[in-house]
Amino acid sequence: MTLLRENVEANAAKDARVEKLVWGNEKPLKTLGLKTQPDLVLASDVVYGNDPAKWTNLVRTMRDLAGPNTLILIANVQRYPVHHPLAETKFYTESTVKDFERTELPVTALHSDFQRTGAGNCVIHVFRPRGDKKRKSASKDAKKEKKEKKEKKEKKEKKEKKEKKEKS
Repeated sequence: MTLLRENVEANAAKDARVEKLVWGNEKPLKTLGLKTQPDLVLASDVVYGNDPAKWTNLVRTMRDLAGPNTLILIANVQRYPVHHPLAETKFYTESTVKDFERTELPVTALHSDFQRTGAGNCVIHVFRPRGDKKRKSASKDAKKEKKEKKEKKEKKEKKEKKEKKEKS
């Protein structure tokens, strides 16, 4: 935090500041001493592993901080390949979909030293809060997708059970 504060003091606007915030905090605006939602929230390397409980707290904090015009940027090191069980991808593609529209900055937007893909690369995720209509629609889509996955899994399990029974 010390180096980040020094960097902000040397390079940012006078009203920029660095603050530590614990995800899931009940009143993040009050904790940060803010009266209104910020225009910009920057976070770096805050998503790792595959822990939906922690992700829920992070999404809640993002939602509580964000106003209709807030832009949230999260830079993250991709630690695992996209489909790896521990990949952070699920957070970005599933946990945030109900409340936020998300895009990734193209690799070409990064400094040339960091323009690579795969595990170990830097990905910058850009979030904007969804409006109420879009939030409801995204929630329905997510529920539908979850239901389809569950049905597919049940069908697969049923097929495997049948095959196992036939072998016996």
